Amino acid sequence: MDIKKKVECEKYLTQVFNWLESRYTDHLYDFVVLEDENFVTAKIEMNVKKEFYEKRGIGILNYIMKTFKYPELIKINWRYNRNMFNINVICGNSDLEIKNTDE
Repeated sequence: MDIKKKVECEKYLTQVFNWLESRYTDHLYDFVVLEDENFVTAKIEMNVKKEFYEKRGIGILNYIMKTFKYPELIKINWRYNRNMFNINVICGNSDLEIKNTDE
């Protein structure tokens, strides 16, 4: 991945964390950013009741896709499992697919 785009991904994921922290302070459980040469990945865990996870997931997805300079680089995987909402935001390779699974 181009170094400029990688830096943009890193800055953007920091922006996503700040947005999540300001909007969902009481529900944000964990936020970890992992990097390698081709990807920057944010792993987000939120404590959410089942009836709210889909609405929140779509809201977070919309925020991420509408505010990033390179939306073609962003892919999101999300799932709900036992009151924990797990979201993986992958910035990098564009041939990954978006998944929405409910366990």
